[in-house]
This record gives sequence, structure tokens and C-alpha cells, in this order.
Amino acid sequence: MTIHPVISASTAQYSPSLARVLAVFLTIAMLLAPFAGSQAADTALPSGQRSLQFVTLVDPAERPALFQLFEKLNHEICRRLQYSCSLQFFPAARAAAMVESGEADGENYRIFNFTADGKNPRHLLVDAPLFTATFVAWGKANNARVNSWDDLITQGQPVIHLYGSKIVVNRLGARMGNGLLPTHSVESGLNMLLADRAGYFITSDSRGVDQKISQMRLDGQISRLGVVESMDTYLYLNDKHRAIVPKFKRAIEEMRRDGTLDTLLLEAGELKAKSR
Repeated sequence: MTIHPVISASTAQYSPSLARVLAVFLTIAMLLAPFAGSQAADTALPSGQRSLQFVTLVDPAERPALFQLFEKLNHEICRRLQYSCSLQFFPAARAAAMVESGEADGENYRIFNFTADGKNPRHLLVDAPLFTATFVAWGKANNARVNSWDDLITQGQPVIHLYGSKIVVNRLGARMGNGLLPTHSVESGLNMLLADRAGYFITSDSRGVDQKISQMRLDGQISRLGVVESMDTYLYLNDKHRAIVPKFKRAIEEMRRDGTLDTLLLEAGELKAKSR
């Protein structure tokens, strides 16, 4: 289709060359207009929404450094996409339910195959890892070291985990049954170890536990007894944001390429996320 821009006679009579320049300019503007409109639609959130509410199962009272890391990561991603955002803590099941209902826009700190069981179909994976979770076994200093989930089973001792730790339940629940003991806080888990109610306490944030051990003056009594697994964790968005999931992925990949992701992880004292 050929576009013929209209130039008024009054304009043409003053300067034929000016008329030609204006004609070219108007033609280019008309050709680019559809692309500009589609780009605006691509970046828009539903109903003109410009702020995103994220949730996480990471309790800032228990693991402040990790919570602050996710805040910084989210804000940097959103800054690059010209959105504002916030992060709130909710217990694991509640956080997932909020994303499923659309009450929350997205969720940090979930594994790659979080939706594989079909229970959270409205969670959309942003397929670029943000953080590597390391599952650490804690116990009394004289207890045996472990390097895998199988090692924990072999020891035959009860294992403590934090409520909402789906990974621990998936790895050990079927094989340990009543030997898998949930607790609400790191402090409670450490006290259970001291009382010999279990041989091991599994957490996914070693720095937070180290800090709690120091606060409770348990150095020398409770020790890190091994890493049983490490895995990448991801950001998920509610499916109403399907159109911007690729943009979030590109923003995270750009953060990895330009060093921003490594800088934030180093500032938090964490290892950088592994590439899949």
C-alpha cells in the first residue's frame, strides 16, 4: 500500500525542498506509528497497572539478608522495565495462593518445576535463574556428616524442616513419614536439636542460621554437617502478565551479562545463580 502524505499548497509555495522534507517525515511517521503502538501495548500491565506486588515465603524476621536480596533484585528488574514494585512475606501456601488468585502479581524463590504437580497452574515461570538455594544440614557437632538426602535416610534419625519447605517434603516425606518434623522458625528448629528431638535440621539459607546460632550463643554446640542439594530458584508471575514474562526474562539475562546480578549476589554474600 502506498501512502501519499498531503502537503498544503501554502507550504509548497514557500519552499519546494521544505515540502519534500515534510513529505518524507510524515511518511516515516505514518509507517512507524503501528510499531510504536504495539510496543506500548506490549509493556502495559492489565488495566493500566504500573506497580507489581510480589510475595515470597522468605520471612524477613528469620532471613533478613535473603529477603533484602530479593527486594533489590525485583526492584532492579522492574526499574529496567519502568515498573514499580514491592515485596511482602507470606507463608509458603498463602504466597502461592495469592499468586494463583491474582491478589499478588508474582512470587520469588520457587524452583524450576514448581508447577509440575498441577497445583499452581496460574504461575508462569520467568525462565532465568535468580538465586541458588543450598540445602544445608545442621546438627550437634558430634553427629555424622551428610552429603545427600540418601545420607539423611541412612542415618535413621528424625529430620526437622521449616513449614512450607516443599523440597524437603518431596525429597524425604515418602521415605521418612513421621520422622520428618516441621517447625515454624529457625530458633525453634535449633532448640529441637538441643533437646535431641531430631538429629538434623535442614534449611535453605545457611547465613540466616549462622546468625541465629551466634545470637543464641550455640557456637560449638550446633554445626553445619553438610550440603544435601543445591538448586536454582526463579521468579514466577501470575498468568495475567503472560505478555511481559519474556521481558522479565530478558531483563534478568541483561543483569547477568552486565554484572548487576553478580554484584547484588556478592553484596548479599551469596554465590551467583548457575546457568541452566
